[in-house]
Amino acid sequence: MIKILFVCHGNICRSPMAEFYMKDLCARAGLAERFEIASAATSAEELGNGVYPPVRRLLNERGIDCSGKTVRLLKPSDYEAFDLILGMDAYNLRNMRRLLGEDEAGKLRLLLDYAGRPGESVADPWYTRDFEAAWEDVTEGCRGLLAALTGARVVDFAGCGTREELWEALRAAVEPPDWFGANLDALWDLLTGEEPKDAHWVLALPRESSPAYDYAARIRAVFEEAERLA
Repeated sequence: MIKILFVCHGNICRSPMAEFYMKDLCARAGLAERFEIASAATSAEELGNGVYPPVRRLLNERGIDCSGKTVRLLKPSDYEAFDLILGMDAYNLRNMRRLLGEDEAGKLRLLLDYAGRPGESVADPWYTRDFEAAWEDVTEGCRGLLAALTGARVVDFAGCGTREELWEALRAAVEPPDWFGANLDALWDLLTGEEPKDAHWVLALPRESSPAYDYAARIRAVFEEAERLA
């Protein structure tokens, strides 16, 4: 099991966004048992408080439940307890090093390092008030993190409610040739043909309540069968 701790200043905005999206992403990808995920603060300012209401609403609107979460302070023992400890900005990273000491095992990083944006920050929406921008950065970083940890390419079908939306999301990720048609047979040919696409993918299904859920599961089954044959 890989243990991941997300960290920000107060543990009420960015790090709980990352914690609960990553948990949700892994669950919809069928990988929940492979990861232990939590979040923490570098400051005691918000101890005892829950997730900031605008963040809680943003998560709830996307079907993600963060109820019961309260602020938890980063502590020295976390360095041994977790495999990766990921801050949201350089200020977080400095405080993480102050609280945890020398990073001899190379566990301390920024989340957006995994989005191909080394050194960049997830801006704190407490100050910017742009919660959607923070969400976009956090989710991009988490998908990149999951890809790095699994050695796979990640497609998140969250929000897809039709077959057309599923294929649109898949086309953006797979970048198929011009001959590719939006159907399961064409997908099989793409993954297993003379010049097969890499079949090692992680597909996170939409929620079971989505009209596209069953078809998304069929798409994932094609990827899984192609990977078994690779």
